[in-house]
Amino acid sequence: MINADLALLLLAGIAFTGFVLDALFERVRVSSILPLMLLGVVLVRVGLVPPDTLALLDSVIPFVVALTIAFILFSVGLEIRLADLYRVVGRATAFTFVVQSATGIALALLAFVAFHWELLVCFVFGFGLSGPSSVAVPVLVRTARMPGDLKTTLLFESVLSDVLQLIVPLTLVGLLVSGNFAPVSLGESLVLTIFGSAGAGILLGLAWLYVLDRIREVASGYNWTLTITMVLATYGLADLAGLSAAITIFVFGLTIGNALLFDAQKRGSSGGAPAAPGRLARSLERVRTTLGLSTSTLEIEQIQQVHKEVAFFASSFFFVYLGVLFQTSSLGVVLVAATLAVALVMLGVRYLFLPLLATYMDTEPAARRSQRALVGFNISRGLAAAVIATIPLSYGLVIPGFLDAMFLAILFSTVVSTVGIFAYYHPGPPEGTSPAVVPE
Repeated sequence: MINADLALLLLAGIAFTGFVLDALFERVRVSSILPLMLLGVVLVRVGLVPPDTLALLDSVIPFVVALTIAFILFSVGLEIRLADLYRVVGRATAFTFVVQSATGIALALLAFVAFHWELLVCFVFGFGLSGPSSVAVPVLVRTARMPGDLKTTLLFESVLSDVLQLIVPLTLVGLLVSGNFAPVSLGESLVLTIFGSAGAGILLGLAWLYVLDRIREVASGYNWTLTITMVLATYGLADLAGLSAAITIFVFGLTIGNALLFDAQKRGSSGGAPAAPGRLARSLERVRTTLGLSTSTLEIEQIQQVHKEVAFFASSFFFVYLGVLFQTSSLGVVLVAATLAVALVMLGVRYLFLPLLATYMDTEPAARRSQRALVGFNISRGLAAAVIATIPLSYGLVIPGFLDAMFLAILFSTVVSTVGIFAYYHPGPPEGTSPAVVPE
């Protein structure tokens, strides 16, 4: 087992490394994702994480995953305003489905040519790598400058992409095992998962606001400690119900954050300019009025700051953890070349559909090129891909080279993303001084 003192030093070093890289992103243009993943790889290769510790880490994967997704996506939901999401949701949804479908098909065909797997296995591989990491995107968005609508679009894409990236491969693996497949059932499953998860997030958010309202006197000073426990409970309930924990947590945070923002707007409007909440926020307020909720003693700024810091620590440790789990049994020329080509195909498909988001980018040429680079090179794969990498084995399917190819694709996608952003992203003027965006 790893020495306790050394473990504490490593934890401190990981957190500090993540902080320094985030703080210096505008200068060095390297996000913390790749360095932290490589740190995890190095820890294993130099023997600081011995085999018995690796076995222990394997057993706690579900808990690490739950903590990371729960805190990061709850924090994302707290930050996004309903009015902003309403403006971009149609285009963001179209972009997500088009890019992921095209990427999944292109990668499946590449795998068929390179690895000679049967076609269904190739589609499991392709769609398992079809979308950006829901953990990596918030890290990138947190450190880079971009227009608000573009930022909201990328965050929403990262949440929605996990659904396609998990449900489609899982359905295809089920077909490989059972031999039964109905395209209509797959479509129904996607629709029910998306809307069911969103509905669960809204209901749980309103329920928690109700609880906070009823206990605010006896639980004064502990409201957001208790909310952290509710975030974890929401993730667990959604997972047990077969819903998308990512969407449920995101909508849970969206509901709470916008409800508290509405309170803050009303308080800020007294004696000054009237608050101007969006139509969706007013609808949420009517629901809260019907339920008799009043959470005006809770401060949205404090809540956002607490969860932003928790999300920062969770993401830093997660990327090192992903690097620790990175293992390959062999590194042949074909495997390395094919998985590098996978990363380049991800990049090419994404750039092909960038015009769909052009309306959210600045008109000034240099800023526009920089934003195109950020969106185009946003190809880091992570949690969902790592989960799909191990799914066939859990069903008893032995596919030669599948696990190695998935892990190498995760690594190469992160390398290409980091190199591309370093080369092509150049910070523009401070936020609030950027040129106007192209009108709809």
